[in-house]
Amino acid sequence: MIHTLLWATLLGGGIVMLGAGYALFHALGRLRNSRGLIFASITCYLGLALAVVTLTLVLELTGWWLGLTCALLVGYFVVPRFIWRLSVAVHTDFSDQPLGERVSHVGSK
Repeated sequence: MIHTLLWATLLGGGIVMLGAGYALFHALGRLRNSRGLIFASITCYLGLALAVVTLTLVLELTGWWLGLTCALLVGYFVVPRFIWRLSVAVHTDFSDQPLGERVSHVGSK
């Protein structure tokens, strides 16, 4: 019982740290246009996925808990990308363009 609790605690902390690493390296990789940092972000995400699968096995999760862990993986993958796009849209200066053109640029790359 104590070993399960210890593993769950370590894996939970690893999930949080690897998720933060993924988001940080993804943002820095996009900001600096660095393939190395993007690779580091993907590596963090793969470590995160491995930690989630291991946690699922250690805790013997079944039923809707499996769906929740899948949602966690999807959320950790998608949210940093959405935050990046939102940041680009918020910090892009369209003040010299008419309003109609400004709106059409939101969400485009």
